[in-house]
Amino acid sequence: MRSASTYGLAWSLKQVTLREVNLAKGLALGIDTEGQYVEIRLTIVRTGIAPKVGQRWLVDRDFGDWHLTALLQSTQPDLTGGEWLPLTLSNGWVASATAGDPPPRARLSDGWIELSGIISGGTVPAVGSDLVIGSIPVTLPARYKGNAVLASNLPGTNGFIRGGLFPNGDITIRVSATFTPSWIDLTGLKARVT
Repeated sequence: MRSASTYGLAWSLKQVTLREVNLAKGLALGIDTEGQYVEIRLTIVRTGIAPKVGQRWLVDRDFGDWHLTALLQSTQPDLTGGEWLPLTLSNGWVASATAGDPPPRARLSDGWIELSGIISGGTVPAVGSDLVIGSIPVTLPARYKGNAVLASNLPGTNGFIRGGLFPNGDITIRVSATFTPSWIDLTGLKARVT
């Protein structure tokens, strides 16, 4: 099997949990350990293992495409997760008032604390500084630090908002450009339970 590591380029392995499998198109959609979506080509050679939703796989990158390498776990995890609990927001941030936007909330799901929902109207920190924008419910278990780049209406390709979830329950944002977004989507921000 050809891989980037075969040619001395670098190790390019990831662990993913399969969320969608389309055998007809030869593609799968997985989520890696950092909560990022990964598109995977289904090119299993010399095996009778069929990829299924919920399985954990090791994937390898082959000059741009990710391929299934090894099945790590085949039991079905709880993809529905626990009950969604409301977040406590601060520094002017509130739940988005736009119809159809999900409320800001958190839940325990498959060993992770994950956030969801769209917030708006708050203040932002100076470029490169963190600002606490809320906290998760104290009833959720202890967690490690987590972070993710969050969707927003931040303009341009050079600007981004990084969200942080800290062990004390604080939710923070950091901006890379001087701009106040009118909304931020918290989906994708999560931290592993200790």
